[in-house]
Amino acid sequence: MAGGVPKGQLRALFATPVIFDELEDAADLNRQLEAIILARREHEPGLRLSNHGGWQSRHDFPDWSGAAGNRLIRHALGLASFYTATDAPVGLGWVTDCWANVSESGAFNMAHIHGGSFWSCVYYVRIGEGGGGQLVLHDPRMPGLTMHAPDYRFEGVGAEVAAGIKPKAGLMVLFPGWLSHSVEPFHGTGTRISVAMNIRAVQPVRRNQATGSMEGAPKA
Repeated sequence: MAGGVPKGQLRALFATPVIFDELEDAADLNRQLEAIILARREHEPGLRLSNHGGWQSRHDFPDWSGAAGNRLIRHALGLASFYTATDAPVGLGWVTDCWANVSESGAFNMAHIHGGSFWSCVYYVRIGEGGGGQLVLHDPRMPGLTMHAPDYRFEGVGAEVAAGIKPKAGLMVLFPGWLSHSVEPFHGTGTRISVAMNIRAVQPVRRNQATGSMEGAPKA
């Protein structure tokens, strides 16, 4: 230290990757997806998982979303592959489960993780009128520090404790499946529509030399 000025070097280790992308020609794609999803809601009661209020489809979105849904999934898998490295001799492989969400005023999602997923993904089809409904990513490392030093933070390392992401039609966000996340209550008169997916890593398939059976086959 010279003249009382620290000269140490800050290195941010153990980074948490979060991918943001906006789809080209999203307006046309979103019109197709909105019609498909709202039609599905008319004939399916929906699930109650982390969501409080609103409607969540079963995790069979690829079965009924047609070419529009297929395009969305391909785009998400392209991002996942671009931002993932592997030492597996067969390269990268993915399986997904996907679902649609329709939220109206007051709907929100409790904090949760997607166990068993390498990436989690959300895509915004329609935002609706009004505010709120931010996607919030929670840093799992910080509660222990905030309990005894609530007024302190690390300098120059970005968001801590939680980071809010404002929804935008056409926006796709990918983040690690182990990262806790929630959705704040939506306050508005319109309808908010999104598609979420788990992107799971496929294990290489190997033949057991003793039995001849296939081991490590992907499971949906």
